[in-house]
Amino acid sequence: MNYKKYLPNTLHKSNDTSAIVAALIAGIAIGAAIGILFAPDSGAETRSQISDKAKDLAGSLKDKVQAVKEGFQSRAEDLSDLKDQAVNSVKSKVSGAEDATTGSQA
Repeated sequence: MNYKKYLPNTLHKSNDTSAIVAALIAGIAIGAAIGILFAPDSGAETRSQISDKAKDLAGSLKDKVQAVKEGFQSRAEDLSDLKDQAVNSVKSKVSGAEDATTGSQA
């Protein structure tokens, strides 16, 4: 199925699928809320269900944000370590070149 013809041009021009996934999740959430609203439960019970689902969704979102944050922190630490290795490598090469220059002058 060619879903791109049903989406606005701005969504499928880029290779970034995050907008499509976000739209899909929003559609699922809206559909679930409408389904609950039309369920044969009482108003208080329906509001309670909506509140519970919203809390679950918020908790899930917090967990995902925390996981992404930890991933960024891990990558930042890796980049910092790589930077330190590069600096140390350059320093050792400069020191070796200075020693070679000093040794040839003596």
